[in-house]
Amino acid sequence: MGQNVDNSGLLCDNGGSKKAIYYHPQYREGCPMKKRIPVFLLSVLLALVCLCAPHSASAVTSVSLADSISYEGGYTTISWDVQGDDIPYVVYILPINGSAEQQTLRVAETTEHSARAVELIPGKTYKVIVTDADRYILDSKIYIMPEPVTFEDGKLKNTSVKISMEPRKMPAGGDKKKDTKKLKALKASEIIAGIEDGSTDYGIRYTMKMPKLAKARTFFVTIAFESPDGFMLTEVASEMTYDRVNGGTETLWFYLTGERFFKYLYRNTGTVPAGDYRVDLFWDGMWVNTSTFKVK
Repeated sequence: MGQNVDNSGLLCDNGGSKKAIYYHPQYREGCPMKKRIPVFLLSVLLALVCLCAPHSASAVTSVSLADSISYEGGYTTISWDVQGDDIPYVVYILPINGSAEQQTLRVAETTEHSARAVELIPGKTYKVIVTDADRYILDSKIYIMPEPVTFEDGKLKNTSVKISMEPRKMPAGGDKKKDTKKLKALKASEIIAGIEDGSTDYGIRYTMKMPKLAKARTFFVTIAFESPDGFMLTEVASEMTYDRVNGGTETLWFYLTGERFFKYLYRNTGTVPAGDYRVDLFWDGMWVNTSTFKVK
């Protein structure tokens, strides 16, 4: 039978049984449940469907994902071949890492035979899923991302970049610049309570410091978080310009980041484990730094 991705991110077959792409406590009943229908009424309904319903493009469209994907400058290009009519395509990714249940992410919509995504991390493994607009799965394939090279741009090297992280919290919906408060430590019980009652966001202040620059530089910045049991999420994926060129030290920071990571972690796994959390920084797809922070 064909399969569909429902709105909750669950994978359903046409019979209504659940095959979860990822676990989400709020969506345990995301797939339609089977119901008993009188045989006569069922036959009438089926006849009407056959006569009146237009045929789905998916029935005449065959998609075959390429054997490999490309990664350059922080961007991943996913491509596929098509036989049949062109339709709108939707691309999802599912990380495969550690023991944690992962978050399926919708990363692109296109009518072309390729899509570009920014959420995939070098060296990691992902299942890529292509569906039609009705979330009917057309093809899926597992890819291992290429290992990153170490950052170097002229005299600027990864060893010149200093990273610092501080635990922070903020009232939900607050201003990250004005309302974040420094904490002595991040505690799993407090993070969970803040998520459950919707009152408080928890994360870190992430600071990048480098020496004086001879010229302004723009990099595509990717920052990815990973829990002790392997849950992964890309928190930052955007261009940033380092433009202080008249002496001094260039410093850029995020007042609060990681709050989305903690919410997805808890909603997918049902917990926020204590231990060391990993944060990876990439510029233009090149590895700059790996740091860790603790949750008690």
